[in-house]
Amino acid sequence: MIHSLRRLTRPRYVRYALIALFTGASAVATAAPDVDDSPVDVTIAGYSSGGQVSVFGEGVIDAVRRTYDNSSIVYEPGNPAGALEYLRTGRRPFALESMIEPRMAFNGRAPFRQKYEKGTITGVLNGSPDVFALAVYARQEFLDKYDIKSFDDLIKKQVPMRVSVNQPGNLWVREHVRSLLSYYDKQMSDIEKWGGKLVALPTGASNDLMRDGRLDVVITGGVTPAGSIVELGSVQKIGFVPLGKKLASYVADDLGLKVGEIPADSYEFQKQPLYVPFTSFVIVAGPEATFEDAYKLAKSMYQQIDRYQSLHPALAKASRERLPDLGYLKLHPGAEAFYREVGLIK
Repeated sequence: MIHSLRRLTRPRYVRYALIALFTGASAVATAAPDVDDSPVDVTIAGYSSGGQVSVFGEGVIDAVRRTYDNSSIVYEPGNPAGALEYLRTGRRPFALESMIEPRMAFNGRAPFRQKYEKGTITGVLNGSPDVFALAVYARQEFLDKYDIKSFDDLIKKQVPMRVSVNQPGNLWVREHVRSLLSYYDKQMSDIEKWGGKLVALPTGASNDLMRDGRLDVVITGGVTPAGSIVELGSVQKIGFVPLGKKLASYVADDLGLKVGEIPADSYEFQKQPLYVPFTSFVIVAGPEATFEDAYKLAKSMYQQIDRYQSLHPALAKASRERLPDLGYLKLHPGAEAFYREVGLIK
């Protein structure tokens, strides 16, 4: 904290602040070339360690270290709600989030106890544009038994399903489940009322139950094809539960996402395309994030995008052009200045 305050009181930062105050955002972009090549010294609060999501954070860290020598930049595993609170209270400058959690914070949706003020969280870069797809799949025996052709059938028939909704701390899945059910004016408790069972386990443990026939439906997300789904499909007959364009569009609009298509034959057991909401994972900033650091994070990704794409298949869709695509989030002034400088935004 003290280190960051010292940086903010340097003459250059005072100049940025005065320019922004009196002449507007375009002048900030003019001042951007004054950013030096000194190392970046920040922590990015993140998701849990390991797994698909952490790949995005580690990729950003790699990009910064390669662009600015001797940088002390750390990806700190955690959880998305806690990371946003760290940003809001000034304990961390940056965080890795999906597009889901900041919107929840702005709306004051649980577990956030109060609405975040507008501008508390700003966007720095989109490191995984529309790469994380909602997936709803079930045992084929279960689908055949109840003649399930779509998600509509599950709800309108009030099928007594044993369904995995992940852990309460997995805001990404839980918010998708809430939105899916709200389309029908239902809540998770309604599933239990008609004889179903909510299973609060992560995807891996849920797949194990489904493999043994002790679970009917899993609601989760991931890149396509997801290795865990491929593996499960090799030992248990499963099928996707299609949402349809109307439901997928409703959820995407509700959560600030985009609808995309999982092409047919992405999995051996999937013969038709699936229309689902797709999520981006992004780097966001709190009030503690300086102009210079946000500028440098954006510049690092811009310069290292080819290497970043090569680190993992999940990063292949990243592009320079999509870096400033932060949807409903306002860009941090430092990131905005860089994107204006290289012509990605006007």
